[in-house]
Amino acid sequence: MAAVMAVAAAGFSLVIPGYARSRKTDSWQEGADAGKADYMFMEAMRQNALDNDDAFFELLDRSYALDSAETSSGSTLGYYYMALGQQDSLMARRGFDMMRRHFDAHPEDYYSSIFYGMVNNQLGNAAEAVRVWQILDSLNPSKPDVALRYADALQATFDTANLRRSIDVIARIQRAEGPDLGLTSHKIRAMLALRDTASALVELHSVLRQLPRNATFNIYAGDVFNAVHLPDSAIAYYDRACAIDSANGLAYMKRAEFYKERGDSAAFDREVFQALKQESLELPVKLDMLTSYIRQLYTDTVQQPRIQKLFEVVLTHHPHEADIRDLYASYLYAINDLPGAAEQQELALDIDPSAEQRWRMAMSLYSQSKNEPKAIQVGERALRYLPESAMINLMLGASYQQLDNQREAIRYFEKAEALADTLDNETRSQILASIGDSYYKLERKDSAFVYYDRAIEMDPDNLLALNNCAYYLAEEGRDLDRAETMSAICVRANPENDTALDTYAWIFFRKKDFGRAKEFIDRALAVEGDNPAADVLSHAGDIYYFYGDRAKALDFWQQALELSPDDQILKKKVRLRRFVEE
Repeated sequence: MAAVMAVAAAGFSLVIPGYARSRKTDSWQEGADAGKADYMFMEAMRQNALDNDDAFFELLDRSYALDSAETSSGSTLGYYYMALGQQDSLMARRGFDMMRRHFDAHPEDYYSSIFYGMVNNQLGNAAEAVRVWQILDSLNPSKPDVALRYADALQATFDTANLRRSIDVIARIQRAEGPDLGLTSHKIRAMLALRDTASALVELHSVLRQLPRNATFNIYAGDVFNAVHLPDSAIAYYDRACAIDSANGLAYMKRAEFYKERGDSAAFDREVFQALKQESLELPVKLDMLTSYIRQLYTDTVQQPRIQKLFEVVLTHHPHEADIRDLYASYLYAINDLPGAAEQQELALDIDPSAEQRWRMAMSLYSQSKNEPKAIQVGERALRYLPESAMINLMLGASYQQLDNQREAIRYFEKAEALADTLDNETRSQILASIGDSYYKLERKDSAFVYYDRAIEMDPDNLLALNNCAYYLAEEGRDLDRAETMSAICVRANPENDTALDTYAWIFFRKKDFGRAKEFIDRALAVEGDNPAADVLSHAGDIYYFYGDRAKALDFWQQALELSPDDQILKKKVRLRRFVEE
């Protein structure tokens, strides 16, 4: 049954309900088996207390096999089957039936029955849940939590008669317990489901007369009036809640949501600012408000001063909350203020230097800002706290690589490789390919290809390693058929990637297949559009030269030279108006 299959996904944990075992036997053999079953059951409980799950399950199963008439042990075993039955519907079904059997035989077994009721709630077995909780309520009339579960089960059926019964059950709890917001909300929910707005409002006013100065009740009243489309009453009660408790952040938040729904941006801003100033409003709620507010406005540059002011307000009250700094960094990144985002990420790190992801984000932000020295500085600080981080070492190597300090890059890459045993093959392959890149730039080409081969062997889908290895093979004029095969994989995987297309074109150029080379360099240029890269333009010039369009070749070389004015080979090609071997 599909519902039973969902039990593990619904969050079951193996907490075994307790109970007393009792039996009556009619023969000497039955008594002997029952005694063995009792012994095994008690030993199973001991193993469970020691967290020996395998022994626990085996002993419990043997206990039940010896005495299957004992429904108590069957219920415990059934719960275990339910928890393990995510991938086995027959096991889960068997477990459910064992629990039901025990409940039918011994509904007075309080904790086992509670567990069985909760199982039915989680599985959405509405009718069975009603039956279980009704019986439990009748057996435990003094337990309001059982009565409330019964009311909830009745409401979950959405049946008119059951909804009315749930109202009666909640009224009984109210008479015993007195005014309570949770009970009131349950009762009003049923009334609104019945479309009995008049009764819901009578119930609401009854509670408000008893607790007129309770801000939380007034907020709830505002919610109810808003739900039944009485906005004037809704805002009146939100206002009253703010007046009763001027530091109640939730009241301001509710007013903000009210004005937002009605498109009153000025009032919405005012209430958001008020809410975020309140110490009583929990930080996760403030973060949700901030996130929602920013998501609506960040694309409008006119609104950026409002958002900036909002962060200033919140940080005034919460200067040492790393999560707010993270959110601020994310916002600044979204509006392309990379240095500002990196600064906020560093401030978050000052608060919590143990979070590796923050270090990595700060380094990435500085790298994207073309500030590799600062990225390196942050990375070196990170290693004081996280000396065993393979990813920090990898990122440091990448920063040194960008600065063309290949020896230092290799040093950090090798550290990353040594620490990478726990990383996935994809990341380890990335490290090996990065070492290959640095060795190639140091003119240690044989070593470079060894590392490329290791990277590709570890992760055959490492497109960067495939592309770079293919390109450098083409540069060396080596193994061009293999280079073509590797490059083709990259192009098929990313047909709109200009780097992959450029490499593919360059391999065909080296193979003197100038027609196909032109086809793919044209595609690379089309992808780059108005922002062509210098090396792609240079390759285009060479390809067009040998394809026979020398005027166009010269044009490409001139464009490339404008982007790379210090390139001596390009200067020579432009001056001589012909191809020059590098």
